[in-house]
Amino acid sequence: MEAIKTHITSPKQRLIKTYVCEGCNRTVEQKELEIPIGPHKGEVILANYGCKCADIKLAEESKRIREQLKKEKMEQFFDTYSLINKSLHEATLENYQPTSEELTKAKQAITSYIQGFDGTENLLLHGNYGTGKSHLSVSVTKKLMAKGYECLFLSLPKLLTKIKETYNNKGITEDELLEVIQHVDLLVLDDIGAEHHTEWVNAKLFEILDDRAGKATIYTTNLDSKELKTRVNERNFSRMMENTKIIKMNGKDYRRKEF
Repeated sequence: MEAIKTHITSPKQRLIKTYVCEGCNRTVEQKELEIPIGPHKGEVILANYGCKCADIKLAEESKRIREQLKKEKMEQFFDTYSLINKSLHEATLENYQPTSEELTKAKQAITSYIQGFDGTENLLLHGNYGTGKSHLSVSVTKKLMAKGYECLFLSLPKLLTKIKETYNNKGITEDELLEVIQHVDLLVLDDIGAEHHTEWVNAKLFEILDDRAGKATIYTTNLDSKELKTRVNERNFSRMMENTKIIKMNGKDYRRKEF
């Protein structure tokens, strides 16, 4: 090893100047180096010691790529597991147009919910048919996924059908489906009350609500509180109301606003 070191020739150095880099805010020494060996022997080059701009740029690019991959993975997850009508695929917060003062306030409340999202508060959107409850709920998932949260949108009637289908095929199991529902940052349960409620339905709904305790869920329904309590039973209704903000959404039929 000592023999090798004796044959290594260090380049001649001369300090040109010292300055603080505007890019990385590090103290940089600019030196003049004379190449000691090889075909370019004797040539002089300038080298900056201490600057971290290249390292910072590389780290930022690496972070950007990781975030992009995470976003793509979440979007794929959403597309794979969400049970959503095709009519809602293009729904955004920006293209939701309220048809009443109450719906304007609802949109404002949704905007505030997105901005202050902490993963624990629930929302219940209720009102008459066609006022955009599902539209706004989908909008929340899109905004939060853009922030890095994992979200899922499920029509409750479709979810119950999907669970029954797992009993008869070799695809995803009921346990796998319920585990996905349990762990997402935000779950939307759309159109609660539209399904026919049996003891099995209410038991499955309770299982979902119980697993989601402490995690954010958005519920949408066309029923008022009395009707909803009767439909889903008092135990499920009580669970749904825990840490839940009510948003009323009554107005003209949003889907028929052109008329």
